[in-house]
Amino acid sequence: MRRGLVAVAIAGGFAAAPVFAQDRPAAPAAAPACETRRTEDRIAAVTERGEIQLASGQTVKLSGLRLPDDEPQAKAAHALLASFGDAAVAVGATASAPDRWGRLPAVVTATTDAGPVDLNRALVAAGLALVDAGEADRLCQGRLLAAEGRARDLGLGLWRLERYKPVAADHLERLKGLVGRFALIEGRVRSVGERQQRTYLNFGADWNTDLTITIPKRTWQTMRDRGVTAAHLRGRRVRARGMVEEWRGPAITIMAPEMLEILDGESPRRP
Repeated sequence: MRRGLVAVAIAGGFAAAPVFAQDRPAAPAAAPACETRRTEDRIAAVTERGEIQLASGQTVKLSGLRLPDDEPQAKAAHALLASFGDAAVAVGATASAPDRWGRLPAVVTATTDAGPVDLNRALVAAGLALVDAGEADRLCQGRLLAAEGRARDLGLGLWRLERYKPVAADHLERLKGLVGRFALIEGRVRSVGERQQRTYLNFGADWNTDLTITIPKRTWQTMRDRGVTAAHLRGRRVRARGMVEEWRGPAITIMAPEMLEILDGESPRRP
């Protein structure tokens, strides 16, 4: 099967159609704003966790995304990446050093007969990964959110499953069941509490039971610099993504500003 024209079939019933024809850029994508260096390498292997082992010996974690935590979808993501085995790749590191597990966060672009393929974007566009900045304080590939939105609208891959669909902020029982797992949550901000070290977005009248989004001081300052203020957020419908925690009620901590999307009204322009 020729790389770049891969269709990943899943025993559970869904398939990721060949998305590259419509989603692949005609030329190599521009380097992400936070790319630190770019090197040429070759794929040697893909681990079961979706990490890419390069011929140079470096292990790469595709930045800006999170692979599914359910076996059929995780296998589909692995199959898509494995189909590019032995491909020549351009590796754009998005961090200056490997993470605590020795993996280098990066954007990986494979050379194929059909042209360059951004593997990070290909997974998201096929509905085989969710956008997640992880521990980073920014999302290096802003286009991933648009690619995810298209896959979600089309019901591709994991977006066919109820587990991954956005959860309403007032569905507290479902949120409690997602504690310790990554989720997308949508709701209207009832109030905003700015404190010295962090800011709180509240989605209900009872802080002890309702959803709270916590934004650290540094992240909140970046958001303010982009025009997102407490007054701007109050009453707006938003989509937040992250690990669901139990803090009084369910809670999510936002480390990268892009992990909070404004769904109604005009969003401030990013400088």
